[in-house]
Amino acid sequence: MKKLWVLCLCFYAMSVHATDTLFIGFQDYNRSPIQAVEDSRGFTAYLSRVLGMPVKVETIREHDKLIAEAKQKRFGLMFAPASMVMEARAVAGYEPIVKVPGQLAAAFAAPSSSGIAFPEDMKGKRIGFTDKNSMITLLAMAKLREMKINPATYFKSVNYYDDIDGVYTAFKYHLIDIGVANSVVYSTWNNSGGMNLNLIMQSQGAPHLTFAVRGDFPAALKERITQALLNADKDPNAMQSFRGAGFPNFELVDMAQYTAMMAYIATK
Repeated sequence: MKKLWVLCLCFYAMSVHATDTLFIGFQDYNRSPIQAVEDSRGFTAYLSRVLGMPVKVETIREHDKLIAEAKQKRFGLMFAPASMVMEARAVAGYEPIVKVPGQLAAAFAAPSSSGIAFPEDMKGKRIGFTDKNSMITLLAMAKLREMKINPATYFKSVNYYDDIDGVYTAFKYHLIDIGVANSVVYSTWNNSGGMNLNLIMQSQGAPHLTFAVRGDFPAALKERITQALLNADKDPNAMQSFRGAGFPNFELVDMAQYTAMMAYIATK
């Protein structure tokens, strides 16, 4: 099963001079560092040319490490789940600027053969989430609160996995009865023929993966970065990494969506 890989791109700049290198850190659970570098060559070449400075990549796996380094303002630009971007905004002043089109939601699903089709059918069953800090888990927990469901008492067991592949594997080996995935992944699972799932319920939607720029960068540089991202789909090679996950282009953010998301998940 090939997951829709979740990555996190972060541009690290010690200063903003054209001679400095911007290091891009991918938060990527699936690919090796070498593969991530290879896959990103078109994107880094495009940004290097348009921004007028060298761009290279690194990989970052852990949420806590990413946020800790964001507090130190090590990143010039972050590309992350919207909840993580807003966390970086709160702790270090990052500004969301551009996002992947569309929204994501937490989808609660169970194999059709299980007979679990409604929220009341989930009681006493085993449920699996991705890690506790993921946006999809935060959205799922918000939905459960909305339904007045306490996971600790409602489910037989509550399990967390490092990534969505862990949830898929747990389904495959009958370790869980219900799995929570983002709505795009749920659709992929159902349409691939590998699984026949019931959609039990879905959370409120939230913005897709988002770029956020360091707030203390000069306005002119922030505008150059924004325009470079908005125009990336016009370069024949720049979007190669993103098209593999079905991302055709980027669009400007609507901050009202982010404010609504933060109120929904109640994350400070």
